[in-house]
Amino acid sequence: MIDARRAQPLTTDRPEAAEAYQRAVDRILGSETGAAEALDEALALDGQFALALAARHMLAKDAKSADANLFKERALAAAEAAQPWERAHVCALFALLDDPYAHLAATEAYIAAHPSDLLVISQLCGYLIFYGGARKLERVLHIMESVDPRLQEDWACLARLGFAASEAGDRDRGRALVERALQQRPQALYVIHSYAHVLHDHGRPEESLDLLGHWLTEHRRSAEGGAMYGHVQWHLALAEWQLGLTEQAWQRYAQYCAPETTRCGPVLTLADCGGFLLREYLRTGATRAVSPAVSGLSERFSGMLSHPFIALHLAGIQASAGDRAALEQSRAAIAAKESSDQTRLALRLIDAIGQFAEGRYADAADTLKQVSADQRISVGGSRVERMLIDLLEARAVDLAT
Repeated sequence: MIDARRAQPLTTDRPEAAEAYQRAVDRILGSETGAAEALDEALALDGQFALALAARHMLAKDAKSADANLFKERALAAAEAAQPWERAHVCALFALLDDPYAHLAATEAYIAAHPSDLLVISQLCGYLIFYGGARKLERVLHIMESVDPRLQEDWACLARLGFAASEAGDRDRGRALVERALQQRPQALYVIHSYAHVLHDHGRPEESLDLLGHWLTEHRRSAEGGAMYGHVQWHLALAEWQLGLTEQAWQRYAQYCAPETTRCGPVLTLADCGGFLLREYLRTGATRAVSPAVSGLSERFSGMLSHPFIALHLAGIQASAGDRAALEQSRAAIAAKESSDQTRLALRLIDAIGQFAEGRYADAADTLKQVSADQRISVGGSRVERMLIDLLEARAVDLAT
């Protein structure tokens, strides 16, 4: 059987296994439920199917499952009897999963030689969104624009290219691309998530309210088990909050997005929690005690404060709780690290949030004026994070005058 995206023969003598694998890849790229089950179906039919074993390792590793290493060992053994392109895929995927920073150049070289490997491409771009530095927007857009021309009408490619185009500033193009993806794969959480980001970039909360509300009503049953479901609900809660529907937004946040209830991974949970709490604190100035789950989340990331993305959201949680002692402890922890561009930026964000919490609004505004546009991009995450920093600066300026 031929791989639908790669147009290459798959090393399996069971067509049903190949079909189950390709169904699983679609679900992975769509952040949909059922990917692991589809891979297990493929492996029950062909236990030596290298690509299915590699993808199963990726999911197990992400879930911190005890059998992740077993899937990896089986995939590497099976790849020895697979086709050269399959062996190259397995090696590239595992290198990226094991140490993305050390293998960035090798992964980009692999993608240049294999521009139809959307699974590896998506993993690389996801990493760069958080850790790609000041040039990440152009870098991700270039990668997505360099895919095999045969993928240019593929919904999974369209959604990622649309997201990248909007992030890089071409919001109209980004929206048109994501809308085409949604027409092809309306049930995909990743696609509707990309659309939510495009609308946020456009500053259209009223459209988000309508679009996401209808989508969640229509696709709730298939979507609610997905790892990104809580984050899509967060985008709807953010739109409600922006439109002044504060009580409704908080109810949604508590039900679907808070650390106690979300299905998102820890980094996305931190971003949703810290971003929502900080926005509310900036608007009202009122503090609220954090729950045990939020405290546990904060402790989990306390050793990663030197990364600006982590510093921004952890400091947001601490400021929203009125915990100036925790803010000072965070500042001291970063200051004790070896100085680098990243630690200096993390320290500046902590300083600005701490100054704001102390009522030193002019100082907070001055501190943030020193954070350049490139530095704001290098914080990590999406334009949602950059707009959060802009919001913090604007609020400090308002209160200082």
